[in-house]
Amino acid sequence: MTASLCHAILIAALLGLPATAGAEDRWFAPDKAKHFGATAAISGGSYAVASTVTTKEKWRVLTGLGSGISAAAGKEFRDRSRGDASWRDFTWGAVGTAAGVTIAWAVTRAFHRQRPAPFKKPV
Repeated sequence: MTASLCHAILIAALLGLPATAGAEDRWFAPDKAKHFGATAAISGGSYAVASTVTTKEKWRVLTGLGSGISAAAGKEFRDRSRGDASWRDFTWGAVGTAAGVTIAWAVTRAFHRQRPAPFKKPV
């Protein structure tokens, strides 16, 4: 099963979630920082691990995004069984995922600038 298919299944499962868990589910509640921070760490860490496996930036970014969104979706899917899943929590997880990958990408760009290959004349 490919990663894209797994992500599609998780997102499809999330579509059945209620719009909000309840009246106490605020956009800036203390748990939102936890969703943001956890997914930022997961996605940034996944980007870093992927950089030890591949030099292709595209795959590192996709690995970070996929792991962060999967973690956020999995958490809300688990919360769904308890009846307190929240689109707001998932949204903060998605924002954290984007932030984690962006920071990891920026650090890579800042500290590991690749030198252009020397020009070679065609033979």
